[in-house]
Amino acid sequence: MSQYTAKVPSDDLVKPGIRSFYESFYAVSDTPDDHEKYASFFTKDARLVMASNEADGRDEILNMRKGMWEKVAKRSHKPDKIFSFGPGSNEVMLFGTVDYELKDGKKTTVEWSARARFVEENGALKMDFYQVYLDTAAMSRAK
Repeated sequence: MSQYTAKVPSDDLVKPGIRSFYESFYAVSDTPDDHEKYASFFTKDARLVMASNEADGRDEILNMRKGMWEKVAKRSHKPDKIFSFGPGSNEVMLFGTVDYELKDGKKTTVEWSARARFVEENGALKMDFYQVYLDTAAMSRAK
C-alpha cells in the first residue's frame, strides 16, 4: 500500500474518487519541481489557505507552491484519515503527518489537518477550496 493511501471510515461516505485523488495529490505535493502539476489539482478560481498564507486562483496557488519549497529539500506526506461531511458530500476533512528535511539539513515531523471541497471540472475532480491547519512554529523547532 502506498504511503499516500489514507484510511476512510467503513460507512462508505468518502467518495472513492476523493481517496484516489489524494494519493496522486500528495505524491505530486512531495515532488519538488512539479509546480504546474500541483496547481492542476485546483480549479482556476480555487482558494488555498496554508496556515497563515492565502492564495486565490491558480496563478497565486502556483506562486505559493513555489514558495513552499524555498527552504525545504524533501518532504513526505502521510495522510492518515479522510472523513466526509456526510452522504454525497463533496467536502472532506483529512488528518496526517508530513516529514520535512530542510535545506540546512534539519528535520522535523509536523501533524496537519485539512478541509477540502471538490467540484467536477471537465470530468475530473478538482479542489475549489483547500485549507491546511498546521503548526508553523514546528519548522523553527526542527533539529
